[in-house]
Amino acid sequence: MKIDILCEGRLNKGLENELCEMYIKRTIMIRKSGISKIEIKKISDHRNYKIKKNELTKNFILDEQGVNISSIEFFKKITVYSNESIKLINFFIGKPKGYMQNTHKFEKLSLGNMTFSHSLARVILCEQIYRCATMKVNHPYHKA
Repeated sequence: MKIDILCEGRLNKGLENELCEMYIKRTIMIRKSGISKIEIKKISDHRNYKIKKNELTKNFILDEQGVNISSIEFFKKITVYSNESIKLINFFIGKPKGYMQNTHKFEKLSLGNMTFSHSLARVILCEQIYRCATMKVNHPYHKA
């Protein structure tokens, strides 16, 4: 399964990107996690992004009004998609004002009740994806 993190606006360079890359590399190294590739991509507008509309792709928007789920629930969701042979999961991160329209087709997820910068939201999402991979192979990272 491939995961794309699609970000509207600019991708700041810096420590946050280094952390994302670290978590991505760690995740890919866990061969039996079911996650084969993770990419962070800059997009200009989610409405213009060519979304593959089929049963093998799942689309999420990170939104403060989205469903707030635990790491365990996130792991279960990713595991179900892996077991269902989902090929691609897209996580959309909008501009600071979020998404104003055309979001009814996506499942909305929240990273919590606090507000995070977009670069930090990417780090948190990458870490949670890595956590899912470690949970899948019973690595002690999640329990640490």
